[in-house]
Amino acid sequence: MTVNFLNITKDEAYLIGYKLKLSPTERAILFEIAKQSYATIDTLLPILSEGVSRGNIAVHINSINKKADAVSGRKLVLFENNGYILNPYM
Repeated sequence: MTVNFLNITKDEAYLIGYKLKLSPTERAILFEIAKQSYATIDTLLPILSEGVSRGNIAVHINSINKKADAVSGRKLVLFENNGYILNPYM
């Protein structure tokens, strides 16, 4: 899946041409957000292992954002209206 500044495959993710070293779970979460344009915690929860808490979504998003910030100087995923979106200002 490719969005102007983001290219995600099953095994890799590139932000503005630079590889993001994401875990498989982080990549799956990011792919789902990019695919849906807006994803709630409930739509992302099935990606996590059974028994993992809802709070772990925020932990993974934070990790994605730290890695994206190192590449672009900005957060890649924003929390808006009780859901997650890709940063439109990338």
